[in-house]
Amino acid sequence: MITTSSVARDPAATLVDRGRAGPYRVLTIRAPDIVGHAQPGQFVSVGVEAARTLLRRPFAIAGVDTQRHTLDIVVAVVGQGSAWLASHQASGVLDVVGPLGRGFVLPAVPTRCVLVGGGYGTAALEWLGQRLSRDGHDIELLSGAATATALYPVSRLASDAPGEGERERAGGRGFNLIETTEDGSRGSTGLVTAALAERLDRRPAAKVFACGPMAMLAAVADLARRYGCDCQVAVEELMGCSVGVCMTCVVPTTQGYVRACIEGPVLNAERIDWRSVRRRHCD
Repeated sequence: MITTSSVARDPAATLVDRGRAGPYRVLTIRAPDIVGHAQPGQFVSVGVEAARTLLRRPFAIAGVDTQRHTLDIVVAVVGQGSAWLASHQASGVLDVVGPLGRGFVLPAVPTRCVLVGGGYGTAALEWLGQRLSRDGHDIELLSGAATATALYPVSRLASDAPGEGERERAGGRGFNLIETTEDGSRGSTGLVTAALAERLDRRPAAKVFACGPMAMLAAVADLARRYGCDCQVAVEELMGCSVGVCMTCVVPTTQGYVRACIEGPVLNAERIDWRSVRRRHCD
């Protein structure tokens, strides 16, 4: 939940490292005023300085390091704004506001959780997986994309990942990773939602968490309802201002529209009017 005390424009925000995760760029930002308040599922809004670029860019927080006071975001280079950010020089100051939005509600007692990511939406589930594993939950992560080159490489949940002592990482339970591609170039062939149905047939789950394209989230919500799972989804909508003013990121719910940047981006799947979503995104 956003409060005036938890949201900050961090004047000390600095890009300290740039890396790659498959086709995506991972930026590590030192932001002491933000890291201490952030929760899995929340995002930051980053100002960019590129030609003909006015709007800020929202990015899910993929992880934090509380000792170094850093957070990670994952960037898919698709336009001038993201290209400028991905090429930003290390040690350069960034205009970062956060943490923004509502994050995932974690289970109070250990339970079986299935995480479903589409494309680089899987990056938004990394930190959630770390928290769930640390708290003793049974985790299964399904990551899907159209092709192998579009898959987000899941590595931070691995117990042997570098820097394990500094970053919040998975505990002893580990996790089961299943990758799918529509063209069969990696992992199982088909949609990630087909893999979800197969897994739920084999082993029931109490919680489903998902992030990815809205069409995928609609299908995940249908499956969660069919199998009786509580389902939370991090919606993908265009955010112009990220602070609830511009109304470009509204999501239809059973009780009217809500703003993804304020009431979301994480919403209970049962709350969303998926028929309206499908008309907007799927048809």
